[in-house]
Amino acid sequence: MRILDRHVLTETAIAGGVATGAFVFVMAAGNVLSQVASAIAVGRVSAFEGLELVGLLFPGLIPYVLPMGMLTGVLMTFGRMGAQHELTAMKAGGLSLLRIAAPALWLAAGLALFAAWMNLEVATRSNDEYRRILMGSVKDNPASLITPGEINRKFKGLIIQARERDGAVLRDLWIWRLDAQGRLFETIHTAEGRLTKVDKPDGSAVLRLIALSAQVDTRRTGDEGFKFPSVTKEASQAPLEFPVSGVFKEGSGYEKKLRWHTTSELLELMDKGWQVPPNATPAQLAEGQMMPRTQLMSHFASAFSIFSLALLAVPLAVRVGRSETFVNAALALAVALSYYVLSSVAAWVKNPVFRPDLLVWLPNIVVVTLAVALLRRASKH
Repeated sequence: MRILDRHVLTETAIAGGVATGAFVFVMAAGNVLSQVASAIAVGRVSAFEGLELVGLLFPGLIPYVLPMGMLTGVLMTFGRMGAQHELTAMKAGGLSLLRIAAPALWLAAGLALFAAWMNLEVATRSNDEYRRILMGSVKDNPASLITPGEINRKFKGLIIQARERDGAVLRDLWIWRLDAQGRLFETIHTAEGRLTKVDKPDGSAVLRLIALSAQVDTRRTGDEGFKFPSVTKEASQAPLEFPVSGVFKEGSGYEKKLRWHTTSELLELMDKGWQVPPNATPAQLAEGQMMPRTQLMSHFASAFSIFSLALLAVPLAVRVGRSETFVNAALALAVALSYYVLSSVAAWVKNPVFRPDLLVWLPNIVVVTLAVALLRRASKH
């Protein structure tokens, strides 16, 4: 019996590990190319920080790819065993399908506990640190917001373009100033400018953009048709200041999201609520308190999906009875997509009356119910 259990466990672990590694590589490569590499290319982060960001990607990806990896691993293992009549021989020896699958299911249960810990503690911290480094470097060097050769609209009332950037220095700098209606009223051009963060004595901070030896063209107020010539003058310095918060919060993703909070932080937010305004109504407070609870349950449900999908994979593999990797991978993809679609639908519910903290478990309940029904049918043959 130990030999059979070791055989099933080894085959499942190897197949699941290979599948999980492949999914991690695909997802990590996409993030590296889209975020990390581009951040290094434009000088937003250093090469060393880029390596640190790559390392921080993996804890956040593992809980997402483990369900898919175990699902694929179980399908491949039991599909091959069914195609080569190993399952038939084991059943002839008096073993039920559930007993044969026990080592794989124990492995899935262990990985579910591991994923729950990753979801609640490690992944949340690494995701938060990932964003902090990605945006923290921008706060240390605000000039990295400016991509050379591209139009920048992150600063309210300004359009900025620079041909080159070297640290805080922007070369061949163009600044177009707009009024409250978005109309151009001033153009500033300089061979060199600087964008830095300045800490005020009161503890606040501003971004200061200084154009050195600048040429300033100012248009007459209300001259929408450009009927009058602009007034041109030379300025040794043309300083502009604006609040730090107004820049970094606009599309930066720097604000800590709910899913990046640890268990203790979520428990604390259950009492005071998530993003509840000071004058919140009872309905707003109830919704704000429900959101952290739903997020906590979502972490647990996501981890449990490793076990529920592995349980479903056993009778599916027996039913399909194919050893080809492509067929099992395609089946795993179809099942995983169905599960994630159902999870997304359940996550749309925000009203506390409908208990979204319990609805996030609905996909797992459906999967386990279907798995039990298929297991009973498969055990009869």
